[in-house]
Amino acid sequence: MTPKNIKLLFCIPFIIIIGYTVYLLTKYSSIPDVIPIHGYGGKNDGFGSKLFLFAPIVLNLIILVFIWLIIRKPDKIRFTFEVKEEDKAKTYYQYQLVLIILSIFVTLIMSPLSFSGVVFK
Repeated sequence: MTPKNIKLLFCIPFIIIIGYTVYLLTKYSSIPDVIPIHGYGGKNDGFGSKLFLFAPIVLNLIILVFIWLIIRKPDKIRFTFEVKEEDKAKTYYQYQLVLIILSIFVTLIMSPLSFSGVVFK
């Protein structure tokens, strides 16, 4: 069973995603139909539809689903060390917290990617 505070903390990335999705939707009409698409190194590699702005959002949600699957079943994690029976709950809880911090970090990093290189009218 996943602790309630772990579930509540895992809501933070979704609140961030909702926030920048709402921002993108409010600015969507002022974004040109063709936007620069960037590859590695920050160079303009081509142009694409403004629908590409939703790609980081979808990718972020996919990553969060995988992280949630791990958080839900921490007993499936293969540790590189032996976990004593009396320390299992504490160890699982700490790993769940680390995964939540990772999910928040990934979400914060990916949210500005939606808007890099876009010039609003």
